[in-house]
Amino acid sequence: MEQHKFDSNDSLFIVEAIVEGYRDYVDHRKERHRNMKISSAFAWTKGNFIESKLAENSGSLHLSYRRAKAGLTWDYLQFIHGDTKKLFLIKNAAYFNKDRFSQAVLPGNINHKKPQRTYLHELSKINKHLDFADTSKTTYYSNEMSEQLSLFIPDTQAKDELTHLQTSYNEFHILTYKIDEAYQISEIMHYLPNPNDNRAYLIEDLSQYISGAELTDEERDIIAPEQDNDIIDPAAFDIGILEEDQE
Repeated sequence: MEQHKFDSNDSLFIVEAIVEGYRDYVDHRKERHRNMKISSAFAWTKGNFIESKLAENSGSLHLSYRRAKAGLTWDYLQFIHGDTKKLFLIKNAAYFNKDRFSQAVLPGNINHKKPQRTYLHELSKINKHLDFADTSKTTYYSNEMSEQLSLFIPDTQAKDELTHLQTSYNEFHILTYKIDEAYQISEIMHYLPNPNDNRAYLIEDLSQYISGAELTDEERDIIAPEQDNDIIDPAAFDIGILEEDQE
């Protein structure tokens, strides 16, 4: 996986942006908590803050970004890494399953069928030309999963957009951030998804670059309820993809 790593300075920059974006989210939650009678719905916006911070600082890293839609209403950003044409997304590790990346992990003991993240699987086909021989073996199950997931792309426009993505970029990566029991970002991982077996393989643990992630007791008290209740972040159900405007 060494050849798929970002430059260490680029990785540091991305991690700093993730931490700073989460800090902006916490500050926003504090302000809303002071000025609103109820503000729990803002818990669903942390991903927007993190992605926005990286987009805001993207010029310094020669990153570009584009807005896309996951599902019917959930917008997110896709990032393109410099001249390498590596497309990557930032995901909350709480809903990410590296052993079956197209299937969202739901919090708690929810027993219904886990939703298929079709757009992640389709984007992973950008990597179909890569050599995963040292890390995985294609199985009958993975081929069946690929065929099943393809049925979930209902829109001709969406299919055309996905075809465009699969031919425009060299690699597709996923970065995940983990929020620990102290409600702080404690882990950031860099993965390369394999479309053949539906697994995401670790490129690098970027947690060494995390700094300034500590929260005060007051901040933890404000954001703790949304971490502990049974509300499911809509990001856990971000099924489908419709690409929008180029930034």
